Amino acid sequence: MSVTPDSLSDPGSHSPLVRPPDAEEELNPTESVWRARALDFTERYALAVLFVATFIFFSTWSKTSSTFPTAANIKNVLGSQAVYGILALAIMIPLVCGEFDFSVGSLAGLTQVFCAWFMSVDGFPVWVAIGVAIGIGALVGLSNGNTVARVGVNSLIVTLGVASVLLGIVEWRTKGLSVSTNIPKSFINLGSGEWFGLPKTIYYLAGAAIVTYYMIEHTPFGRYLQSIGSNREAARLVGLPVERLVLLSFVLSGTLAGIAGVLWVSLNGGANPQLGTVVQTLVALAAAYLGATAIKPGRFNVIGTMLAVFFLAFTVNGLSLAGVANWINDVFNGAALFVAVLISTIIGRKRAGVA
Repeated sequence: MSVTPDSLSDPGSHSPLVRPPDAEEELNPTESVWRARALDFTERYALAVLFVATFIFFSTWSKTSSTFPTAANIKNVLGSQAVYGILALAIMIPLVCGEFDFSVGSLAGLTQVFCAWFMSVDGFPVWVAIGVAIGIGALVGLSNGNTVARVGVNSLIVTLGVASVLLGIVEWRTKGLSVSTNIPKSFINLGSGEWFGLPKTIYYLAGAAIVTYYMIEHTPFGRYLQSIGSNREAARLVGLPVERLVLLSFVLSGTLAGIAGVLWVSLNGGANPQLGTVVQTLVALAAAYLGATAIKPGRFNVIGTMLAVFFLAFTVNGLSLAGVANWINDVFNGAALFVAVLISTIIGRKRAGVA
């Protein structure tokens, strides 16, 4: 059949350029709005619902019902996850601008060793040891950021290499032995005990999360990082100092990793050279990516990341109390990372297509 001017002008024509409206186009507008809202709600709060369901499951399962929902166990999980929460925030900041920092776990391991060493062997005052250890974290972050932003080396390669170097330095410094003598009681008290019925460490995590949230969501710096992560070339074209902003994101990441290392020492009463491996980094990465599927789907965000940290922590805790083999925890964390990256990528692409 030929396409003629008459067929184009006749609404009743069977021209291939004119087709009857689809059933989807005839949907009630109100129904379409409700569907969109339901989908948006599901994307935002599915992880929170899953968290509640998991908590209820372990609280009622016969193998864990007597131990999991107790106040002592809940406080233990909350207190022990402060370090992982801060590491998740550390790894999240470069992710916001499209970069990776796989050195955060090893950097926390390094700073915990030096913090303990300064007090135990060198006899530094507590606050000097804390300040120098956090400063080391910031300096390593500065080195990472300079190499990535100014030199242009891929952040994945840079930070993986630095992580390996830091592990070697820890082994050289400690010879594989813990550093736990002569740690001042005043320093240990910073991470032990409770305030208002909750572990002290949870307040440190809350403080770090609030500051990071405000910085990412309510300051020009945070909005600039998000712009870079969304479209780096466009950010450069509108005049943003991309290299400097990316560098600062790594400095902040290193600083938070240093704080996490100091907190480790206070929690454990010393430095353990077995901490700060790739495992801690992967758990933090899983939390950041899983958090990007919740609250603000498709975006790395603080509230989603904190929710993911405790979802992972309570799930692993429940499995441990049930007596599963240790390797199950590693499989779960790895699977969580895989699924989180997959879902966040799908959501990000879908929302980019909608935009």
